[in-house]
Amino acid sequence: MDAQRGAQRAAVSARICAILAVAMIAALVIGEVGKPHLPALEAFDWVAAVAAVLLAAIRIGHVQRLARIFAVLAAIVAAAVLLVAPEARPVVGRALMQGTAFSAFLTALGLIRAPVRASKVIGLAAAWLFACPARMRSAAMTYGAQFLAVLFNLGVIAMMHDIARDHSDRARAEGRSGVDAGAVTLVVERGALLATIWNPIGVGFAIVTAAIPALDPALFLMLSFVVAMVVSAGSLVFAPRDDQADPESRAPEGGARALLIVLAVVAGLIAVTLVLHRLLGVGFLTAACIVLPLLSVLWSRVEPSVRGPKGGALDGLAQATASMASESTIFLAATMIGAGASLALGAIGIEALISGGMIPPVAVVLGCLVLVPLAGAIMIPHSIVMLLVVQLFGAGPVGQTHPQSLALALCLAWAFAIATSPISAMSIVTGRLTGIGPTGIALRVNRAFTLCGLAASALIVLVVYLLE
Repeated sequence: MDAQRGAQRAAVSARICAILAVAMIAALVIGEVGKPHLPALEAFDWVAAVAAVLLAAIRIGHVQRLARIFAVLAAIVAAAVLLVAPEARPVVGRALMQGTAFSAFLTALGLIRAPVRASKVIGLAAAWLFACPARMRSAAMTYGAQFLAVLFNLGVIAMMHDIARDHSDRARAEGRSGVDAGAVTLVVERGALLATIWNPIGVGFAIVTAAIPALDPALFLMLSFVVAMVVSAGSLVFAPRDDQADPESRAPEGGARALLIVLAVVAGLIAVTLVLHRLLGVGFLTAACIVLPLLSVLWSRVEPSVRGPKGGALDGLAQATASMASESTIFLAATMIGAGASLALGAIGIEALISGGMIPPVAVVLGCLVLVPLAGAIMIPHSIVMLLVVQLFGAGPVGQTHPQSLALALCLAWAFAIATSPISAMSIVTGRLTGIGPTGIALRVNRAFTLCGLAASALIVLVVYLLE
């Protein structure tokens, strides 16, 4: 009886969270799209903020310990700022709105995960990459993983590993050499993390485009894409050799068509996001909150096999909010903590030192490139450091005068922080699949890749800084 009541309470809580998620996303979109034309619609932004806070409060007992700690810290910081510096209330309000946008974005991102994970088209597209000649396989995996990761995120690592193991087992059963699943996994991990440099629906990209007001997101998308392709080419130097390449790998039937479909979906996703950004005058986060739920619905209609068990849209939303609860809480809280840190550092004159030339902007930009991966290497969550840094510099003198180079440095830093952090999700997954362990992956296997990548990134960022 108690178990039944507990299940009923959990179901009711999940439904409430789903309703709050709908309210949060819908209110955010209405407020952001409508307030330039009708200022009274700004009230919807506050409705979204209230929904985000309530959602975090309801989920607080079910999120990671780190998320709970950050939620408490955010409440303390907000209260302290309002009590000690009431004139800074607008800063607290802006931080709350930015955190709400992140929460809505992450919830919308959760909606697309279920259909992508169940998609046979994605699996076929991934399997097709194994039919490439051995000498081209690393390049195919690196670039292919990037485009697959736009939709599948880190799930692409496990998927490609499983396909590689299947190829290898079948080949060896027939007396042939098979692909090295470990080598494939490492290459795919690097491709997936390099995708975070330019992925317009990725968390790192969302952070910089939301927190640097002077940044032109469309221009930055083109810049970051080109840089990611160049860095990816350089990363092939560090690709492990696949000495057990299977010379008789055959492309799965329909694999090429599936890959073209995936590329078309990614291109369409980017194009629609850009169009909404331009036509509606909204940020990438808001545009993504429109596009991702629509893509989730359309995908389940076009590929019926990805539909989950029957239970209605609210159940799907409940699963999306649950799957992203920790991330949403962390980002909602971290924006508030970052705003407090920015106010504190501003009070001691950091911005004055930068604007006065005592701290050169180029030192700040290159410092950000190094700081975030360094934090990751010593097991500080890089997402937290990224948010704090961008809150401090994004709207300040550096972000105003050099938005493209600062944003590029931060996105590159985000990617290499994933590579060098033993507690990043990609390192954990890759370490488990290869048997090397996350610390071995981050600090030993990826060490040369990260150090050389950061050196090359510093040169690229410096060129962008000088041209900006």
